[in-house]
Amino acid sequence: MKPFILSHQGRRMIYIAVFLFVVMIISCRLAPSQNKGDPLVNVILFHPTTYHPQTWKEPDFQYEDVTLTTSDGVRINAWYLSAKQPKAWVVFSHGNAGNLSGWGYAAEEMRSRFGVSVLIYDYRGYGKSEGVPSVPGILRDGRAALDWLCKRESLKPDGLVYCGRSLGGAVAVDLAAETGAKGLILESTFTSIPDMAKEKLPIAPRSIVRYKLDSLAGIRNYNGLLLHCHGDADSVIPFQQGVELFKACPGERKKFVRMEGLDHNDTLPEYYREQQQRFFDIIASEGE
Repeated sequence: MKPFILSHQGRRMIYIAVFLFVVMIISCRLAPSQNKGDPLVNVILFHPTTYHPQTWKEPDFQYEDVTLTTSDGVRINAWYLSAKQPKAWVVFSHGNAGNLSGWGYAAEEMRSRFGVSVLIYDYRGYGKSEGVPSVPGILRDGRAALDWLCKRESLKPDGLVYCGRSLGGAVAVDLAAETGAKGLILESTFTSIPDMAKEKLPIAPRSIVRYKLDSLAGIRNYNGLLLHCHGDADSVIPFQQGVELFKACPGERKKFVRMEGLDHNDTLPEYYREQQQRFFDIIASEGE
């Protein structure tokens, strides 16, 4: 009797079946909650760099170190970079890796180049912030940043600019859609977690994702000033997702900057910086 040998396709189908079975078992045992979100998504989505004295870099620019307390009692770390007679006040939500000791320089460039005040913060579990990152958690973190800046500068939420890069773009969209905004800046941002899962893990069932960070739906509720950029060689978040997100914004005052040949973590080009300058000039002129 000849031994039974599976074909390559047969082995592949067995591997997929086993994988899906394991995912279903884990997703049932690790039920999502309003505080912790989806455990499987948290592992895949977030890449926090916690504080360590040997890797933490103290910046060479002036800033105010502040502690924000979220609605669920988590203390998060933020830096406030204030400008003299600012053109705008910005809440900056950074990407899904690193912490303030690296991302702070993006805020400083924004302040020094465009004359705006910037509050940049670490999500829970990042840098010196307490807690463990989750989708509902980082949205609370963004709201805590918004509330602090409004109280500090006697502003209303719709008087702020929300800027988000990569993961932070989803937080920025959520804030702008909920409260309104003076302006919204998105850099290399995805449409939703399920869309990203489809790209990166196409065999995983969509049903395991409860907290979707659905920016595509959220941005339909925002019709203000929008500046959006995305690299057409982005290997992390597909360029087409950026295009779809931009098109979904119903407002007419919007600008999309296609960064030709640039990958996800490449340095933002000068021609995009020029568009940022125009963006803040518009906001300044409207405040006069």
